[in-house]
Amino acid sequence: MDYSNVCTTVFTPLEYGCCGLSEEDAIETLGEENVEVFHSAFTPLEWQMNSERPQNACYVKAVCDLKDSQRVLGLHFLGPNAGEVMQGFGVGIRLGMTMDDLRQLVGIHPTVAEELTLLQTTKRSGEPIEKSAC
Repeated sequence: MDYSNVCTTVFTPLEYGCCGLSEEDAIETLGEENVEVFHSAFTPLEWQMNSERPQNACYVKAVCDLKDSQRVLGLHFLGPNAGEVMQGFGVGIRLGMTMDDLRQLVGIHPTVAEELTLLQTTKRSGEPIEKSAC
């Protein structure tokens, strides 16, 4: 049994799920110049009609190895149903999924898991990550 990429979820009111390396661990292992981080802040569709919910409170991040075809080293998800989302993507990480693999995946719309298939903005770019709508 390989325990190196076990998916984990913290069941707080806004769930946090992750699988694989953290951004910090990837940088420590590979060096900052070899790590690319794709990320996005978003509002789930089911929250859009509720003005009591903060906008763009959810966050998703993919930590990738630049020298290995942008292989996904870790995924991090803060949002509804994080445990359900991470469980499926954990198989992809175990099998060496790349960012191109994620982008080629047709996301189920409208779901929060779809956000992982839409990641484009890198931390390095400094561009805004907030979304205005689905």
